Amino acid sequence: MADYARHLGSAIARHQTNMALHAAKSEAELASKAKSEFIANMSHELRTPLNAIIGFSDMLVALRDPDLEKVGQYSGYVKEAAEHLLALINGILDISKIQAGKLTVDRELFDIRSTIESCAMIIQSKASERNITVAHGISDDTPDVFADPLRLKQIVINLLSNAVKFSPNDSTVTLDVRPTSVGGVTIKVQDQGPGMTSQEIDTAMVPFGQVNTGANKNSEGTGLGLPITVALVRMHGGRFNIESEKEEGTCITITLPPHNKPKPRATPASTTATQ
Repeated sequence: MADYARHLGSAIARHQTNMALHAAKSEAELASKAKSEFIANMSHELRTPLNAIIGFSDMLVALRDPDLEKVGQYSGYVKEAAEHLLALINGILDISKIQAGKLTVDRELFDIRSTIESCAMIIQSKASERNITVAHGISDDTPDVFADPLRLKQIVINLLSNAVKFSPNDSTVTLDVRPTSVGGVTIKVQDQGPGMTSQEIDTAMVPFGQVNTGANKNSEGTGLGLPITVALVRMHGGRFNIESEKEEGTCITITLPPHNKPKPRATPASTTATQ
C-alpha cells in the first residue's frame, strides 16, 4: 500500500510538472507569435509613411522650377506622412508603457466642456472632407471631472477619430456628455457605420488588431487607438462599454466615476459662558 501511494504521488508530481512545462511552452509560443506579429505590423506601418516622406522630399529636391503649387502639394504630403508617423510612434510608446505598468495619469478637477468643444472642433475639420457632421452636446448639469486633461482629450479624440473613420460619407457622428445618477460623467460616441460582430469587436480591442470594412479601406490606422483608450479609461477608474451590430453602427460609452471631495474637518463649536 505504501509503495502504491509512493508511486501515485510520483505520477501526480510528474503530471503536474508536465502540465507546468506545457503551459510554459504554450505561453512562450504565444509570446513569440505576438512578437513576430508586432515586428511584421511595425515593418509595414513604419515603412509606409517613411517612404512617403522620403519620396516626396526627393521630388521637392528635384524641382528645378519654383512651381509653388507643386511645392505646396508635396509639402502637404510630407507633413501628413510625418504626422501619421508621429501618431504611430506615440501609440507604440503609450501601449508599451501601459503593458509595462509605467504609464501614469495626473488627475485634477476641471470643467470638461472646453475639452469636449476642442475635440469636436479638431475632428470636425477632418470629417468635413467627407461631409460628415460631428454633432456634440453637453448637459448643463454635467459636473466637473477628476481626470488627466491631456489623457481625457486623447480618449475623446481616439473615439471620435474611429467613429469618423468608419462612418459613410454624408453621415453624422454624435458626441453626448451628461452626468450619471451618482455624480459621475458619461461620454457617448455613436456613429452610423457598418457596425461590428462580436468577433470583430474582440479583434478591435487587441493591440494592432484592425477590422477591415468597406468604410475604412482608404484610411490608415495602427490598431492601437481603441486598446489605449480602454486602458486609459480603466486607469481613471472608469468603465468602457461598446455596443455594435452589423449595419446598425457602433456606440461606445465611457463612464467616469464621481469625484468625492474630502469632507472638511469638523471644528469644535464655540461655547459661551452663561451667567
